[in-house]
Amino acid sequence: MAIFNKIALFFVILYSVFTIINTYLGETERAQSNVIYFLMNGFAYIVTAFEKEKHSQASDAFTY
Repeated sequence: MAIFNKIALFFVILYSVFTIINTYLGETERAQSNVIYFLMNGFAYIVTAFEKEKHSQASDAFTY
């Protein structure tokens, strides 16, 4: 799971760089970078779902 967190952190930094670069780009490049945003957000959603599932399983182990 630590590797997923490192990849997610890399995507957050990459997202910030793309946001700064997008300020100076035209319309075509913005459309392409919106696809990249969509993919990065999807990956972040998957990592978050894994983390929540892991925490819920850990808390369920203590309740029994």
